[in-house]
Amino acid sequence: MGYELSVQLKGLNDIIIPTWLAQIRKFNMDVDIYPNFSFHNHSGFLPFKIVTYDCPNRSLNNIELLTGYELFVSRNEDPIKKQSLFTKLFSGQKQLNPIEKRLREADTEVIFKISARDSFEFRIGWYSAASLALICNGVLTDLYKGVQLEGQKMIRHAHEVVLEDERLIKENEWRVHEFKEWLG
Repeated sequence: MGYELSVQLKGLNDIIIPTWLAQIRKFNMDVDIYPNFSFHNHSGFLPFKIVTYDCPNRSLNNIELLTGYELFVSRNEDPIKKQSLFTKLFSGQKQLNPIEKRLREADTEVIFKISARDSFEFRIGWYSAASLALICNGVLTDLYKGVQLEGQKMIRHAHEVVLEDERLIKENEWRVHEFKEWLG
């Protein structure tokens, strides 16, 4: 089964990568991203080296594992033109809620495609997407369930969804890859 998450945000650049990784680490895991990764030129599988500390399958905690997901970045070349305050006040348009406002201002969409081939893809995908949306003040959309989230609510939701998913995996059904070295 595949799973897709979308993060829409404004102003994505590589300067945020260390902050992004630091935010992911707050989910009770250590994480390193493939060396020389850049949001500007990456498309396809993005590998991570992870060490988990709260996996329901205790035998998988405290060991280096390789996981990842498909990552695609698209930039909106024609952002919506900004309206003047006068136009906003007197045009008869409804007031936008915070999520709608962020979506309207977004100039970049990052798609996280998660597969079920590796038991930790769901974890790293959700935590990566939620962390990116949080530090970039963006909106996370769960395309499978049709839910849009922002702020700390998104972080709590990501943690709950991941642990709920992992509790459903039987001990003999975990599919993992031990980390040996970065390839390529």
